[in-house]
Amino acid sequence: MIGQAISHYRILENISPDPEQDYFCDGMTEELISDLSKIHSLRVISRTSSMILKATKKDIPTIARDVHVRYVLEGSVRKAGNNLRITAQLIDALNDAHLWAEKYGGTLDDIFDIQEKVSHSIVDALKLKLTPQEAGLLAERPIPSALAYEFYLKARGEILKWTEAGLDNALSYLRNGLEIVGENALLYAGMAYVYFQYFNLGIKEQGSCRKQAEDYVQKAFALDPDCPNAGFVRAVLIAWNQPKEGIRCFKRVLDKNPNDFDTLFVFSCLLGTLGRRQAVIPHEERTIKIDPLNPSAHFHSGFNRLWEGDYPLALEVLGRLHRSFPGDVLTKWSYGLSLAYMDRKEEAGQIFEQVAREQPGTLLGSLGLAFKNALEGKRSETLTILEANPSLQQPWDFQTTYWKTACFALIGENERALDCLERDVDLGMSNYPLMNELDPFLAGIRGEERFKKLMERVKHEWEHLEV
Repeated sequence: MIGQAISHYRILENISPDPEQDYFCDGMTEELISDLSKIHSLRVISRTSSMILKATKKDIPTIARDVHVRYVLEGSVRKAGNNLRITAQLIDALNDAHLWAEKYGGTLDDIFDIQEKVSHSIVDALKLKLTPQEAGLLAERPIPSALAYEFYLKARGEILKWTEAGLDNALSYLRNGLEIVGENALLYAGMAYVYFQYFNLGIKEQGSCRKQAEDYVQKAFALDPDCPNAGFVRAVLIAWNQPKEGIRCFKRVLDKNPNDFDTLFVFSCLLGTLGRRQAVIPHEERTIKIDPLNPSAHFHSGFNRLWEGDYPLALEVLGRLHRSFPGDVLTKWSYGLSLAYMDRKEEAGQIFEQVAREQPGTLLGSLGLAFKNALEGKRSETLTILEANPSLQQPWDFQTTYWKTACFALIGENERALDCLERDVDLGMSNYPLMNELDPFLAGIRGEERFKKLMERVKHEWEHLEV
């Protein structure tokens, strides 16, 4: 989806004899979106909304109205062996007029040239003027081999499944790509993101996976100091235990690519967790503009309200999203948390149990069960869960550490709760209004002298955090 002030980019459809080539067309769509997003004067609708519209039977003016865009890019890809045939056309949705249309033929080795030609044709059709930096970004060839590029596209699709099997497959594809081209910044950044997700999702042990993620980020930067994918992974690795540096990292990524959905989304969640409503609202609004059909674009407008203590609004937004996207695990878990904060314990427990069945042994599954038992006052059961899951024994991030603190406080384990809260503050948690007053789960420890002394430090951090 593309355009000037408002925009839309429709999926490149697979018309190859082999339906298995869908990943290639989806990958090309994602890469073209990424290229066009580097043009500051365009607002480009992101991947998820494009994929949702893939099978739509709506006409172009209707699609444009639904996602608030002016222009629609649509086309098709036929891939047979090493041969490619691509068609693309740009349509003005206001009058259904074709601004530009082109056919491209060639081999897989021509794919990067074709992508660049499509991007430049759109720029010309919209009469945009590229800066030298933007022109340079469109001409980049981050992976020199077409076959390695295919492996990268396959890996991206597997990562987005957020499962252990998907991450394992992604790692295999990325290694295949590295065997072809040798050292490569984009492939290394992909490897870093896989290892980050292994421990972020609670699938594998944190220590070794984190080190591998950090090592691959450094390898990527050694080859390309400006690699945006590596910059994003570095930001997420740092932000949740060094938020001041994490904020700077996210800003650097957004300076180069202000329309990158993943960066905007995670940065918004970071600022939201820290309770910075004034700073976070523009990021929430921007993610909705660039990916309006993506549940994640709307998720943080509910999730961030939890961290502000606005529990009724959080419940309203997250409940609506859960009903619309019942399969989205993160939304489901956060909806359960919003129910818990509204003292609807039985309903919250049912949601947490459902997540645990769907995501057994993962961080969200275990943490949900810990909350369920803590809300029911089951001390020993809560402690067993918190001590059994490696991701909960010593959380790496201040968000999980905060939730662990809440579980301890709910079952009256005040000393453990305060120990955990002190660690949380050491990791960078500085949401003073939430901790000091708004969160009902911490009510049992607010009278403790350790808590009051800790809040003096948190208040200072809250007042001096620059966002």
